[in-house]
Amino acid sequence: MQQRNKVIGVFSHVDAGKTTLIEALLYQAQVISAVGNVNKGTTFMDNEPIERQRGITFSSKPVHFEHHGQGYTIIDTPGHMDLTFEMEKSLQVVDVAILLISATDGITGYTETIFNLCQAYDVPVIFFYNKMDMITTTPAQLREDVEKLAAPVVPGPVTVDGLVDWSNETAFLEDWAVLDEAWFSYLMAADGATIDAQIITDKLNTALLARTIMPVIFGSARQQTGVATLLALLDVITLTTEPAEYALAQVYKITHDQKNNRYVHAKVIQGVFEPKDKITTDGSDEQKINQLFNFQGGTYQAVNQAQPGDIIAVTGIDVQPGSFFGTLGITADTLPQPVNLKREAILAVRVLTNDATQNDVMIKNMQTLAQEDPTLHVQFKAAMQELYINVTGTLQMEYLKVIFADRFGFEIDFSAPTILYKETITQASIGYGHYEPLRHYAEVALRLTPGQPGQGIIFENECSREQLPINYQKRIEQHVFEKAHLGVLTGAPITDLTITLLSGKAYVPETKGGDFREATNRAIRQALMKTSSQLLEPWYTVTAIVPAHLVGRVSADLEKMHGHVDNLISGSNDNATVIGAVPVANFFEYPTTFASFSKNEGRLTTALQGYQPCQDQAALIEAAAYDPESDLDNTANSIFFKKGHGFDAHWRDVDDLHHINLV
Repeated sequence: MQQRNKVIGVFSHVDAGKTTLIEALLYQAQVISAVGNVNKGTTFMDNEPIERQRGITFSSKPVHFEHHGQGYTIIDTPGHMDLTFEMEKSLQVVDVAILLISATDGITGYTETIFNLCQAYDVPVIFFYNKMDMITTTPAQLREDVEKLAAPVVPGPVTVDGLVDWSNETAFLEDWAVLDEAWFSYLMAADGATIDAQIITDKLNTALLARTIMPVIFGSARQQTGVATLLALLDVITLTTEPAEYALAQVYKITHDQKNNRYVHAKVIQGVFEPKDKITTDGSDEQKINQLFNFQGGTYQAVNQAQPGDIIAVTGIDVQPGSFFGTLGITADTLPQPVNLKREAILAVRVLTNDATQNDVMIKNMQTLAQEDPTLHVQFKAAMQELYINVTGTLQMEYLKVIFADRFGFEIDFSAPTILYKETITQASIGYGHYEPLRHYAEVALRLTPGQPGQGIIFENECSREQLPINYQKRIEQHVFEKAHLGVLTGAPITDLTITLLSGKAYVPETKGGDFREATNRAIRQALMKTSSQLLEPWYTVTAIVPAHLVGRVSADLEKMHGHVDNLISGSNDNATVIGAVPVANFFEYPTTFASFSKNEGRLTTALQGYQPCQDQAALIEAAAYDPESDLDNTANSIFFKKGHGFDAHWRDVDDLHHINLV
């Protein structure tokens, strides 16, 4: 085994000092000779014009460097909630997350969102409390705050000249032992004897990667304090790789340059990639890598080889974010299933242009952007000649306007946002989908079961290989996640349910590539038509830091918006924190109202809490006037074959016609 490159992601809420911390890390690692300034637009990482102008990060970027003989890739990510998908895409490929918290702001709702995503992706976390030079709060108080995240927190060790003397770190080693039973047992067995530093770092590496402990460091990126300790902990982490028969990589991002060259950004999981390698995405297709690049300081640098742990940009292949690809010979069983983002947009807007003759070009260019960010979900309503996309907020809309003008040469605008509702089911249902026009055949049986709030769509498989070959089973799973399946109340996407593959049938040579897509979509839709559904609406978690005399006003406002107050926290300097939740639909205008009555002395932050049953379901269903049986793009009917041709069978009749026999 040999050590491989470590991928470290830096994450934070907005204005926590994330880019400044990365500048400090690069400076202490001797990558840059001088520390840049965010306000002056001179930082190494923020190299897009809009980033230098606004002083915030809009797109994630990697930088590679060596430190103490170890390879690192640091990924800088956006800190604004409106850019959460760009942040989450990077989280899928990092080995360790540095979660930055501003000591002046404390833990915000978005901090919790990032931490929960780290937990969901099983990413180890190191906390860094920044701006400690600007507060009077003690590290002990801040440690208590971060422990409320249910994190196994241990204050970091002390460094001298960038190194840790483990023989003098009794407090750290004992705090660690409280949370790690294996390390506690080792300490007890040592019975006070000096433990070799290599043994300590090996066991600490194990504890960090297993998320048994999560160190917290207190410092100031601007003052360069705590940064050496952070680097020392990162040096402890050791990741190894072994020779592999096939190379494998995970795609996390797509970009295009000014000449519309398409770059696939990926992390090498195992093996070695080289230019001109032939690759596959499902074990059966074949594509060829054109070139490999490192992205460094805003430029692409061609490389001849990509090793495990490397973050690379690839040209010449057509793959999607979240998918995996491997060198030829890798099988469908070995290729992991695509990873889907766990967060979703909650707003929709119509894309506007003053020049109707540019509609076709606008649609084409927006589809290019949707390759980079599939969460845009570009929808063109041909009957009304209207283009819609999904967004998270006004900052993302502003960024899209700038991108359109810069890359495509004309201006766009957006309508006022509308809420994206969702639907779920309240009772289990079995659906059948049959697709058998002439010279085609596929049938699928799926069970839909109500899930837990926030779980999204989960796929389970109870189908044996004797019933259906594994390659078809994997296609069905892929088809479950490749589109937003619509509910039958308002046509909103479904969520919070489990879809279980019960059985399927294929017929060689009639079964073609897309047949199981048709059967899967029809089975899901038929199951929805056969059961009862519930409309869901998004809610925000709201955190308001205000002067104490405004606590009553904020609490009353949340109640008026049909929300609720969950917690009141007294703070320093006569401030208090109000934490609550509110339906997003009722919150649109409140930030302006809040700024007015707080006279800009308060701070208001939000984070998506999730979806809850809609408070006014009947009115929304009536307003939508959605007829599920008229939605031919999402039909519940099936196609059967009889007397030499296929015929359309109404979904109510499919239960009497399907070929699968569920015992």
